[in-house]
Amino acid sequence: MLLTREESKALAEKILGLAKADEVEVSIRSSQNCNSRYANNSITTAGFTSDLSVSIEVTKETKRGQVSVNELNDEALAAAVCQAEAIAELSPANPEYVEPLGPQAYPEIKGFHEETARARSAELQPAVKTVIAAAEQKKVNAYGYYDATARAQAIANRRGLFGYHRSTWASYSVTARTPDGTGSGWAEQESPRLSAIQAAAVGDTAIRKAVESREPRRLEPGNYTVILEPAALAEMLLFMSFSMGARAADEGRSFLSKRGGGNLLGEKVFGENVTLASDPFDPRVPGLPWSSGGFFFGGGGDWLPTEKMVWVENGVVKNLVYNRFWAKKSERKPVPFPSNWLMAGGTAKLDDLIASTERGLLVTRFWYIRFLQPQTLQLTGLTRDGLFYIEKGKVVHPAMNFRFNESVVKLLNSIEAMTPAVPVGNYVLPAVKVREFHFSSLSDAV
Repeated sequence: MLLTREESKALAEKILGLAKADEVEVSIRSSQNCNSRYANNSITTAGFTSDLSVSIEVTKETKRGQVSVNELNDEALAAAVCQAEAIAELSPANPEYVEPLGPQAYPEIKGFHEETARARSAELQPAVKTVIAAAEQKKVNAYGYYDATARAQAIANRRGLFGYHRSTWASYSVTARTPDGTGSGWAEQESPRLSAIQAAAVGDTAIRKAVESREPRRLEPGNYTVILEPAALAEMLLFMSFSMGARAADEGRSFLSKRGGGNLLGEKVFGENVTLASDPFDPRVPGLPWSSGGFFFGGGGDWLPTEKMVWVENGVVKNLVYNRFWAKKSERKPVPFPSNWLMAGGTAKLDDLIASTERGLLVTRFWYIRFLQPQTLQLTGLTRDGLFYIEKGKVVHPAMNFRFNESVVKLLNSIEAMTPAVPVGNYVLPAVKVREFHFSSLSDAV
């Protein structure tokens, strides 16, 4: 069961009352998840779980201790508070301590849908059976996961701060493989609304890619024009999103660091056709009312109210993430980490991007991406689940997978055309045509 606002507030107040420390912060999360997993054209598991966890952080003279607990009886809560206080006593003073926030005006974000929260196996399994039937008809094997999650989150502290938010999320993924092991296809759709999931279309895409990618041909590594489908672009932009912090840039550790010191805020870093924003109110990819991404920028969640933000406009960096510590040190307004990313797309269709390509590759997705050089945002990873060679405006055959070594900065300076943007995970992104994308070696992965 999800905790209500009233139940969450009562629980938070009880915990705050138990502590003796100078400052106390409480984060409460209750959730429920219904899921169905399938493999080799058979449903393997179907489950329903519910969970509740409480994180308690205390501060004594800038020394912090934190404990998480999922028992809510008085004895367990009191023991958790005592343990957090004992940890704080043993901890060193935090030189970057910032006083907790007082009461905040958190925005109302409509990200909860009853249809998703009510979903059980009866609502999920028809979609799974549909893809299994389609896979059997095409003589391929289907694997995947379908789940529907509902969450209630609350935050509180001794300064009078309190926030509460409910959300839902549904995710449906399909991987299809040919029996000979040479062809693989993948597709996924996610949405806060269960009814928005187009299960048959997702399955058909994965199955088609599996059939069309069997018996791939070898190509030589090198630079290629690539058409990145939205999922492939999302996997690269994820690494950029966690590199948008002002502190790393100011300290010379980021692609946004300026020669001689400082950062590139206000300067043109990407191509003019690149505009990136965030909008927690977008119903396709709704965010949280508060920031929870401060961990990636040297601090806690910060719990700052989220807001619409333009990060890059026509290639110019308009904003960077400033957690409260770095904002104070830099004498700037704090800027919270965004909970979604939206990229302005173009008007071309995917077929148009293919038709305009003399020689290139169509990339379904990437896999196992890692940093090579954070200061240039150079990444390495593998193509997966459908790589296709394009010649004279047509897809002519599947290609063996490659390892790539490429910079996201270079990629975002090399976009020639884009489709309209569509939701992919918690992003809204287009497919993009990119010139001179570097593949360093072949991969035997399917």
